[in-house]
Order: sequence, then C-alpha cells, then structure tokens
Amino acid sequence: MNEIIKQNGIKFGIILGIAGILAQITTYVLGKNEAVSNLVGILFWVIYLLIRIFQLITTKKQLNGLISFKESFTTLLICVTNGILISQLFTYVFMNHIDPVYGVELNKFMNEKAIQASYEASKLMGVKINSEELKAIANNNNFSPLKILQGTAIAILISSVMNLILAAIFKSKTNNSPFNQ
Repeated sequence: MNEIIKQNGIKFGIILGIAGILAQITTYVLGKNEAVSNLVGILFWVIYLLIRIFQLITTKKQLNGLISFKESFTTLLICVTNGILISQLFTYVFMNHIDPVYGVELNKFMNEKAIQASYEASKLMGVKINSEELKAIANNNNFSPLKILQGTAIAILISSVMNLILAAIFKSKTNNSPFNQ
C-alpha cells in the first residue's frame, strides 16, 4: 500500500476522531437540549464531510494530481475506520466510566425517543404495538460494549457508502479506461 494513502488515512482519521469527541463533549456541556444536540449533530456531519474532502484533495496533490478510485476509497476507509473507532472508544469510556450517571440519563432519554418513534410508526402503519418489544427497547443499554461495536460497524458501513461516492468524484480521469472514452 502506498505510504501517502496510509499516512493520510491515519492522520485524517485521528482528526475525525477528535472532531467526534469534540461533538460529544459539546453536546454534554450544553445539556440535553434536543435542538442544540441536533444542531451540533448536523454541524459535526458537515465537518465530517469537509475533513474527508480536504483529505482527498491533500492526498491527490501529494500523488501529483493522480489518484485512482481504489486509492481514494482506501485512504477514506482508513480515515473513517480510525475516526469512528476513536470516537466510539471515547463514547464507551465516557458513558460507562467518566460520567456513568450521565450515561444512564442519556440512555434513558434515547430509549424514550426510540419508544416514541416505534409508537408513532406503528400508529402510522395501523399495527398494534407489541408491549414486549417496547420493554426490550426500554431496557436497551446503548452504551454496552456490544451496542458500541454494533454502532461502530453500522457507522463504518454507512460512511463507506459516502466514501464510494467521494472516491468516484475525486478519482483522476484518465484515458486508459474504456469507461472514460
């Protein structure tokens, strides 16, 4: 693997992880205000996208303006995987060890929102709500190691879709490919 691809993936992954941690800390400091949390979340996703775009521009420049789709995707995948792992590790430690009371409160809040969403969805579809499913949601521990790992895997998969799109946009156009003619 090209060293530039690997180094930029790691460097920008650390930056992405720090951005994720800062978003979590900002939400924590500002309290459980849903509007503020949503604003911080949107701002984080914009920054998250801009960091990856800047990473591709930087990497392409360092590769003398030539970057393949595979190289673009690879450096983005390294970046996103590192960033998400850093952020999720922080989430686990923070919610379970640094401020577990806040973790319990936030978990309860998240479960209440999930129950509300399930209720509204079942109402829209005309389906009777299952009380056992609601109990399972209410007892869900969103910050357990298993849930953190599941969230990590889902975040990497969702980010990979965006990575495919970004890699396609930023790959170098060459005349060697039958698809570019």
